[in-house]
Amino acid sequence: MALSGRHLILAGDYWSPWVNFDYGPDGTLTATGIAIDIFNTIARQLNFTYSIKTPEDEEWGRELPNGSFTGQIGLCQRNEVDVALGPFAMSWDRYKAADFSTTIYFDRYGILVPRPEREVDLSNVLKPLSWQVWTALVIAIGISLVMGLFMMKLAASVERTPTVNQPAAEIETSWITKVMWTESRGSLTERPSVRVYILTWLLAALIIQLAYSCVLISLLTIPRVSIPVNSLQDLRSQDKIPYLIEVGTLIHDTFQKAESGLYKDILEKVFIIDDFGANRQWVMEQKMAAIIPIISMKKAMSEYFSQTAKCFFYIAREPIIAVPFALAFPKGSKLAPLFNKCLDAQTESGIIEQRVARETANATACLLWPDKKGSDVLRPLSLMDLAGLFLIHAIGTGISFVIFSVECLLKRT
Repeated sequence: MALSGRHLILAGDYWSPWVNFDYGPDGTLTATGIAIDIFNTIARQLNFTYSIKTPEDEEWGRELPNGSFTGQIGLCQRNEVDVALGPFAMSWDRYKAADFSTTIYFDRYGILVPRPEREVDLSNVLKPLSWQVWTALVIAIGISLVMGLFMMKLAASVERTPTVNQPAAEIETSWITKVMWTESRGSLTERPSVRVYILTWLLAALIIQLAYSCVLISLLTIPRVSIPVNSLQDLRSQDKIPYLIEVGTLIHDTFQKAESGLYKDILEKVFIIDDFGANRQWVMEQKMAAIIPIISMKKAMSEYFSQTAKCFFYIAREPIIAVPFALAFPKGSKLAPLFNKCLDAQTESGIIEQRVARETANATACLLWPDKKGSDVLRPLSLMDLAGLFLIHAIGTGISFVIFSVECLLKRT
């Protein structure tokens, strides 16, 4: 059959969920993962055995100035292996050094960022109205108070002999503030000018109160989440979140070859690590962003959610590049056509997609954007939601105590 029990040398390295390595107590290497399952199926169909060889530099394959390649692509270029498992993001530069199988998976490189939390805004009780509205309201109250005092003095001068039931001072300036706070005004005179004066403020107060209360309710009940990074441009323009890429990947090679522009700027600030999956805990502790394939993001989300029932990451909206992934062979290898028939059968039947979905199943709960999380769920207002209100109360209480202390001192003197 096909390869008649031939033994192949397979280049491979850790990339969850495609390839996972487990070392036993005696140093025996056990490989699992989606790509291993794919390869084991092909091994049974074509009747061959294999052993895995990992590149010493632990890279996938980037081109060096002398034209040679690092990592697994380099092993293929030097004919040190029969197949490189990868799977690899295909590019023209890599194609010059190795042949590729048919596409087994399409994916995108994107940005994985620590998920932002709901923000606590102590000034939310002032946010329903802009500062221009607050300023105009204070000015309007001041003008109305002055006008009220003027009308009181004018009425007193015109009606020099007021009766007991009809005093000259029919306007109380405190009505202005009482209307704003919906307090009782007491009896209202029959004088038309006063009625118009109060009616105007009643109408203004009604509109302002309704607008303020409606907007305040929305601010308190709808979580406010600022998303700092949704694209490479956002990543470059901010300096709070450090970011990384994996060494020897297609995105690393692409950034490294950029002579200017966005990619060049990103490369100047980026951290380069050997593998995101193996360093995920450190990445989480440092609250770093990662430029990696989407499947790696979903795997990290799925595993963390399975362990904690929480979401730590979110995926930026704007992807960087979309690329096909495939196995690699030395140039001119006769194994590629044989492997392609088996790979086509697995891709066309949906087996690979099904395995990917199973490995990343629990990431679904974390794929909502942070600003959408829980927006359709009613929740009680927390203490932090109303922290601004209690802060204003505390400040007002402190000011009143200071004034009270001054009053006591003045009375003693």
